[in-house]
Amino acid sequence: MWYGPQASENQTARQLLQRLLGDRAAEFTADVVPVGDGHDVGRPDWFEVDAGPGGVALRGSSGVAVASALRWYLRTACRTQITWDAPVPRLPDRLPRTGTAARTTSPYRHRYHFNVCTFGYTTAFWDWARWERHIDWMALHGVTTPLAMTGAEAAWQQALLSTGLDDETARRFLGGPTYLPWNWLASLDSWCGPLPQSWIDGHADLGRRILDRERALGMRPVLQGFSGHVPRELIADRGARSTTLPWWDFEVGVLDPRDPLFEEFGTALLTEQTRLFGTDHLYAADPFIETVPPVTDPADIARVARAVHGAMTAVDDEATWVLQAWPFSYRADYWTPDRTRAFLDAIPDDRMLILDLWAEHKPVWRHTDGYRGKPWVWCMLHSLGGRPGLYGKLDEIAAGAAEASADARGGTLSGIGASMEAFGGDPVLYELLADVAWNGSVKDVRAWLENWVEARYGRRTPGLLRAWELLHATVYDADGPGPPGSVVVCRPTLAGDLRPELPVHLAAPPSPSVPPGLTEAWTLLAGEATDEDSAGPLGRDLCDVTAQVLTHLACDQQRRAADAALARDADRFRAAATELLTTIEDLDALLATRPEYRLDTWLAEAGSWASTPAEAELYEANARRILTVWGHPRSELHDYSGRHWAGLVRSFYLPRWRRWSEHIERALETGSPYRAQEFEASLIDWEERWTTERSETATPGPDTTGATLDVVRTLMPRYRASRG
Repeated sequence: MWYGPQASENQTARQLLQRLLGDRAAEFTADVVPVGDGHDVGRPDWFEVDAGPGGVALRGSSGVAVASALRWYLRTACRTQITWDAPVPRLPDRLPRTGTAARTTSPYRHRYHFNVCTFGYTTAFWDWARWERHIDWMALHGVTTPLAMTGAEAAWQQALLSTGLDDETARRFLGGPTYLPWNWLASLDSWCGPLPQSWIDGHADLGRRILDRERALGMRPVLQGFSGHVPRELIADRGARSTTLPWWDFEVGVLDPRDPLFEEFGTALLTEQTRLFGTDHLYAADPFIETVPPVTDPADIARVARAVHGAMTAVDDEATWVLQAWPFSYRADYWTPDRTRAFLDAIPDDRMLILDLWAEHKPVWRHTDGYRGKPWVWCMLHSLGGRPGLYGKLDEIAAGAAEASADARGGTLSGIGASMEAFGGDPVLYELLADVAWNGSVKDVRAWLENWVEARYGRRTPGLLRAWELLHATVYDADGPGPPGSVVVCRPTLAGDLRPELPVHLAAPPSPSVPPGLTEAWTLLAGEATDEDSAGPLGRDLCDVTAQVLTHLACDQQRRAADAALARDADRFRAAATELLTTIEDLDALLATRPEYRLDTWLAEAGSWASTPAEAELYEANARRILTVWGHPRSELHDYSGRHWAGLVRSFYLPRWRRWSEHIERALETGSPYRAQEFEASLIDWEERWTTERSETATPGPDTTGATLDVVRTLMPRYRASRG
């Protein structure tokens, strides 16, 4: 039985200060002043800071608000901060006295965090220590409404067993650990499993621990709803009415909402989930996330909506459905105004919360009558699959939600959040979003960046300020939906013009041109960095900018090699291909200096959950496959979640490009055609073997290889010269 958090919010807030500040926590006090009785969630959240001779008093309406007060004081008074990649603030010997600062009150009831996919692309193998750090980070950044999927497989297993299915069938349906999110999205099942019992038990415990901490800080987590996806064996056993829905290379069975099994199983699942994890009355369900309903009549669409919400209210009469608006844009050809209207109007306004998932680039609220009066959340999607590259829309993040709220169509806006598919890049975006979450908007992004520079690096110099002006104007004010694609992680081919196959949903094609502003920012950051900076935030930012420059240069080298191959010019091909392979090697050497960019870390996290050799093999295969081939050997999702990670670049991407170079060189030497199909078959065979390797043969070796600044200083003269 789930009993809920035992610690008070005051106690939990004080413990958070101790974890983040160590001995200096004694100079701070935390005072949670609840706004209501726990059910009155409509009142605004607030915090205030009083820094005097007796220490720094942090007060707020929740543990999250108190943590946000700490973040405000660190940034405003101490000119330092805590980010995911710089967790230790630089505190002065004497804490600044600011007196009593004006109370800060958030205009947003919901401050959302996570995407279902994040639980596969980023958090799949996190342990409690890693989760604890991230929950602290969420509290500091004002998150009130986190998606909470960890451990949901335990509720699914018990609900499936209650229908009469055997345990083997239930665990096979759940699939492998990195692919669970797509099971929850009714897109995929029975892939890369079966899920071991030890995983289910361990993650049920972890999920409860996560929820206890989030609730103790005043968060209201979003748990899982039910949208009709069940094993096809269960459908067959019951003779239930159903349909088969396609999703990329896969198909799943989905119950007809009119069939009694829909409500029966949905009720069983949510009852078991509540028993295991409690509830905060928020449930995520997405019946048609990247596919279309099997019906066309608006009345049938409304019936589906009522069935999904009905499974929630059968267990919880306070249930609110949290819906991603992604289909209304992704499948806009299906979601006509009358169908969208029927779907939304089927649910009471106060029982649905809609996530405008990609509002910084492709907002849906403008085209759906502002969601017909439903409360909604303006979300920054930012990262598709965790692909590499600096990218963001700082100006849109600073103002987008406020502009939506002022628009007649967006007037029911009730929140802001981050809905990234993968987490870990571009920390500047998340710091800006946290300030918007408390202040409604940021009026002057340039001035905000000046403060960001000082808090991030501990100093404010003309060179650093100029570098960030340039980054703002190039990579952080992008017109497109994402960073330029990396040729390094794109799949080589010998077909057509010999340019690589782009991953599906690639935000922008690879570009051979290094933006002049990026080159200048690279020079400035390298010039400002000291040896002491190398392991810290400045070293990390210098690594990111250097990697971006190398990415553009690799694209140019690959195009020159392809052109030479098509011209059957062996010497010119060999020269360009050698440059390309050298650049990829240099990229791996650069990434190996950063602990956050290492394949072996990901594989070690996967292996840490194993209790048997068979489990270790399963988890590592999951960890490898999702980053590379993703699905079937000829999957359309190939390289969707490609990463610039040391070890992955060296052991996977570099050998692919080397094989491409060798195939072409042999053909040029013998005067043979390039034989694209033969190359494709050999590449598939090699990729599949790579996914089954064990980490002993594919890790870069030592924990770090050199200092970031040393590697950059070695690379910079060479690549400047190569550009003429």
